[in-house]
Amino acid sequence: MKRAFLVIAMLGLWGSALLGQQRPLLTEPANTVEEGHLLFDVGFEFYQDAVFPFSGLEGDLSRLGVLGFRLGVSEDVELQLLGSVQNVLNVDRKFVGPNTPNLDFSDDDTTSVGDFTLAAKWRFLDEDEGRPALAFRFGFKLPNASNESGLGTDESDIFGAFLLEKTVGQLRVIGNAGFIILGDPVDNSSQDDQFLYGLALLHPVGDNVNLLADFHGRAGDSGFGTEETSNLRLGAQIKTGGIHWDFGAHFGFEDADPDTGFFIGISKDFKLWD
Repeated sequence: MKRAFLVIAMLGLWGSALLGQQRPLLTEPANTVEEGHLLFDVGFEFYQDAVFPFSGLEGDLSRLGVLGFRLGVSEDVELQLLGSVQNVLNVDRKFVGPNTPNLDFSDDDTTSVGDFTLAAKWRFLDEDEGRPALAFRFGFKLPNASNESGLGTDESDIFGAFLLEKTVGQLRVIGNAGFIILGDPVDNSSQDDQFLYGLALLHPVGDNVNLLADFHGRAGDSGFGTEETSNLRLGAQIKTGGIHWDFGAHFGFEDADPDTGFFIGISKDFKLWD
């Protein structure tokens, strides 16, 4: 209850957004990238006390080259490719996990490419005075990160979620609700089904700055490598010179979530065709 009260209170303190920018939100907006445009973003993320129970590792995690490619293929359809070029874990603690016998690194640092996600978003209702924009997003996570590094599970996950977005006064409200099917890395014949959720609030400060709060996670059947998550991001978006900047802080609430962290990144919209 204390955690829930803290999250609600922090969300209430933050309050329309710079259109054309997704970072650093993990709660997905219902609006899509304009047709014929490519939204590219890249960032850096650092997390303290990240835990990998499947591999028996804990330490500080750096995600280098966190990439996002979002292509507007039609007026209401967007294709996405998301992932990170390199993940680096500075190991502070080792304990026994199901994947411990497969680990293959010699020092206190382990690295791997991050898992990439392929997804598509279809907006089937535009925002109107009496209703929010409504969309559906479907995709899957590829098992790019190796289990030998301790940073991956070698499992693919499938997800789908409904997305809502509404502007109330100056406040932009985004909500997600859906499901995710997680491959169980311990038992190859089973899976864990979880509920996906997200709530993001954005409020402008002047013409080119947004403050934001983003609470997101998943809950349900869980095990090693499929732990529940519950995270909060607080930050800002800034537009200058045709480029969108973002930065902020991360707070984790579940046992396997990183305790704290920070992120920084940039976004740029490119017109590919009329």
